[in-house]
Amino acid sequence: MSDQPGGSPIEKPDGGSQARPVRKTVKPAAAVKPPATAKPAATAKPAAARVRQPRGRAATPASAAPARIEPPELRMPTPNVTVTQGGIGEVEAVTVSVTQGGIGAASAEDITVTAGGIGRAQADDIAVRMGAIGMARAERVSLELSGVGLAIGGNVSMTQSVARTVLARDVHISQGGAQTVVAGHVTMERQTGAFLILARKVEGSVRPVLDWRGALALGAAMGVAIGLLARRKRG
Repeated sequence: MSDQPGGSPIEKPDGGSQARPVRKTVKPAAAVKPPATAKPAATAKPAAARVRQPRGRAATPASAAPARIEPPELRMPTPNVTVTQGGIGEVEAVTVSVTQGGIGAASAEDITVTAGGIGRAQADDIAVRMGAIGMARAERVSLELSGVGLAIGGNVSMTQSVARTVLARDVHISQGGAQTVVAGHVTMERQTGAFLILARKVEGSVRPVLDWRGALALGAAMGVAIGLLARRKRG
């Protein structure tokens, strides 16, 4: 019995038969493949948040700086204005002084007029000497040798002056005259006259042409006359 490559003889137990060699083939071990390397999972990106913008408005970035609001410019009045032998259309100041000049409209705390005139004056204190004012509105109005069309104030004092209409709380007239005076308290000295006075209290020796009773009577008479004229026109 000889050795055979790749196997070993195996004899059968039968005595008369020749043993047949049986070869046993040994299969080579299968190559083991290395395990596949696992790929790292992809990092999931966070979904961007969607912000819904209102219609009709543009989106404003969050980093934008707020708009800067500038304060309004404050207009400061001129401290003092003096007009001498000249004229100005309109003046707004703390004090206004007019000497032989004129101003169309003046607004101040104190206004002084000497031999001049102002069309419309508004202040805390107005003093006029040998001048004229169309309309004077102030807490205190003082006139000397002057004239005023309309004086409105808390205290109106007139000395040798004339006025068309005076509306005030207290009125004092000395050697002057007024067409209409409406006030709470009126003091009229000698050589003073007025056409119509409507006041709660009147002091002085001079009586007006029309007091409040006469004014009511005149108004009623005028109303009757107007009614008769209207009827005649209709007839």
